[in-house]
Amino acid sequence: MLGSVLLKGLHDLRRGFAWWSLGLAGLVAMMVSVYPTVRDSPELNRLVEDYPEALKAFIAFGGSVDYVSGPGYLGSELYSFMVPLLFIVCAVGNGAGAIAGEEESGTLDLLLAHPIARRRLAVEKLGAMALQLVGLGTVLWLALVVGSAIVGMGVSAVNLAAATAGAALLALAFGAIAFMVGAATGHRALAIGLATAAAVAAYLVNSLAALVHLLHGPQKFSPFYHYAAADPLRQGFALDHSLVPIAIAVVAAVAGVLLFERRDVA
Repeated sequence: MLGSVLLKGLHDLRRGFAWWSLGLAGLVAMMVSVYPTVRDSPELNRLVEDYPEALKAFIAFGGSVDYVSGPGYLGSELYSFMVPLLFIVCAVGNGAGAIAGEEESGTLDLLLAHPIARRRLAVEKLGAMALQLVGLGTVLWLALVVGSAIVGMGVSAVNLAAATAGAALLALAFGAIAFMVGAATGHRALAIGLATAAAVAAYLVNSLAALVHLLHGPQKFSPFYHYAAADPLRQGFALDHSLVPIAIAVVAAVAGVLLFERRDVA
């Protein structure tokens, strides 16, 4: 297994992947089962119209809040908060543990004792984190495709894939930040804390921009803005909006690899 750090990383993540998959499938089953009741209650939309603007900014996804339509319901109930939250938690934990977790547990020395370059080790650890996100995204997408077809939500498989890919890219950006901090410092808790703080700050900037004029400019730099602004559940995949989280992930990943190469390992 040590002949491939990527395979070792995937092997280490296998149990977590199984539990995350079960949790996502259960969440989708619960949300989809409720939709027929919501669909037959159009007064919910009239109720939402009276919500404070701040609350609507937090729960909207890709535009106005619409509980009756399939895209509106999935956007508000899953993709506006729950899916990105779960994906980010998973990615940040894995990114922080990729290098810092191995170092704190004392197993990094064993890995580096083999004829494996630090750069290769770091890149393959990142690859394992990214592949787990791809796997979780696939599980979520399959569950939603099946559930949507059963209850007639009217959301295409292509658009579901676009929304799920956007959530995975969003999580990858913050997972890469956690990896960078962990690779630079060797402290897993610090990596989790800083990456989580960055995610919370980006989320609040995007959500509060509708109320605070001064946040309109910074909002454009928030990956949460580009995640929701593309309205993927209705419009499909938007490459231009995907460039921001991709750029953040690439910059953080490259910085993490370079910093790890130059650091004395504890």
